[in-house]
Amino acid sequence: MTTRKRSLLLAQGKERRLDEGRKAWRVRMYATDSGYQVLFKAPAGEGEPWKRVLRRAATEDEARKIFAQAEAALDTEQATPTSARVKATQTIAALGAAYLEDGRKRGKAVRTIQGRESRLNAHIIPTIGDVQVAKWRIEHSRKVMEKASRTLHSARGKEDLRGAMAAMRKLAWRLGWLDRSIDPLDGLEIGRSTVLHGATAHYVDPRLRPETRQVRAMAAGADALCGPDGTDPLMTRLLLFGTKIRVAGFGGLRLSEQNGLRAIDVFFDRGYVHVNGSWTTPRNSPGFRGPVKNHVIHEVPLPRSLMHDELLPRVKYLLGLPARASLQQVLNAQEEERERRARLAQRSGDSNLTWWNYPVPPEDEQWLFVDTVTGLPVKPEMHNERWHRVRLWVDEHDPDNAWPKTIVYRNLRHHAATKWFHDELGEPWEVVAQYLGDKLTTVLNHYVRAGEDALRDSVAKLARR
Repeated sequence: MTTRKRSLLLAQGKERRLDEGRKAWRVRMYATDSGYQVLFKAPAGEGEPWKRVLRRAATEDEARKIFAQAEAALDTEQATPTSARVKATQTIAALGAAYLEDGRKRGKAVRTIQGRESRLNAHIIPTIGDVQVAKWRIEHSRKVMEKASRTLHSARGKEDLRGAMAAMRKLAWRLGWLDRSIDPLDGLEIGRSTVLHGATAHYVDPRLRPETRQVRAMAAGADALCGPDGTDPLMTRLLLFGTKIRVAGFGGLRLSEQNGLRAIDVFFDRGYVHVNGSWTTPRNSPGFRGPVKNHVIHEVPLPRSLMHDELLPRVKYLLGLPARASLQQVLNAQEEERERRARLAQRSGDSNLTWWNYPVPPEDEQWLFVDTVTGLPVKPEMHNERWHRVRLWVDEHDPDNAWPKTIVYRNLRHHAATKWFHDELGEPWEVVAQYLGDKLTTVLNHYVRAGEDALRDSVAKLARR
């Protein structure tokens, strides 16, 4: 007859009757011939009796940690220590899926979710996806960064990847998958990029801010290629592309905000456009009109020539008005459409809906800038391809005002902020931030360098000597 293995009681917790049983019980930790064990009770489900739980450990330190977790969980009525079988399923890959789902529940933008998914699939999961979150350590994080350094060369890209792992670490702590005393990013350093004195890491170099003459040259080139007299059908698909460039260069709208503009968003009597939404095109999904970035609705003033000479004829056409219709007729038609949508929003019972965000099928919207083949705002890929065609045309036909290859389309926003709003119109940075729909600190970090004015004064004084 085999003898029963003896167990030595090492610790026991406070007396409990949480399962409403008559007999008291405690969390107990034993040392056995095969290792260590922690015994306790845990709720099996609402209305069901508590079940007996056994957790095994190889070392006394591990057993005491499980003992302390069980005591704390029972005190605060939180989840009890996870079994080894469940922990085996809590991998970095599973955490990544939870990270994406958490972003969706928090209402993050589709493009934001897709960016996170790309970083997970390209760098994190292929490298450490099968690692248990409870065993995630600094060496795993360094392994991810080392692999990513072969394809990520910009400091911003590396910062985004580290930020994704930091968010996953925070979620792992919240879910209880990783002990809060363990920081798998502690000691993970990213090489710092050289920064101009007095500038932040997000400072936009003045050389990346296009000149007004270059903006006008690109818009004129787009007028020639995409206008009614254009000969290339691939270019004439983008109606009013030159106007769109001017809206970006003199209004500072993001590309998604430009694509999301409608006839009812232009206030001709007040001289501005109401930026209240954006056109989003997710991967492998149809596009849709969603909220503006950061959910900050703002108004942007535009030059009168742009409003009345270029946008007004387009709005007349979209509202079904004759080309000779007066400005007042246009204003009346716009207000009538806004009121119609406001009434529909009120009837819906959703207090969050109003005239500017009442859902309308994309094919029925009055878009200012469309792809004439689809009748919808153009996809970013097509937009950028046509943009480079215009850039090459300007290189050939107006070389003195050629657009630098180092400056991308979205930098038209930087021109609007600095060359136009701040320098030409003399607006303070607080007002510029309102026009851009950004926080003041963001605008200052992008465009203002401490000591720059003093440097300019010193250079001027030395030039006279």
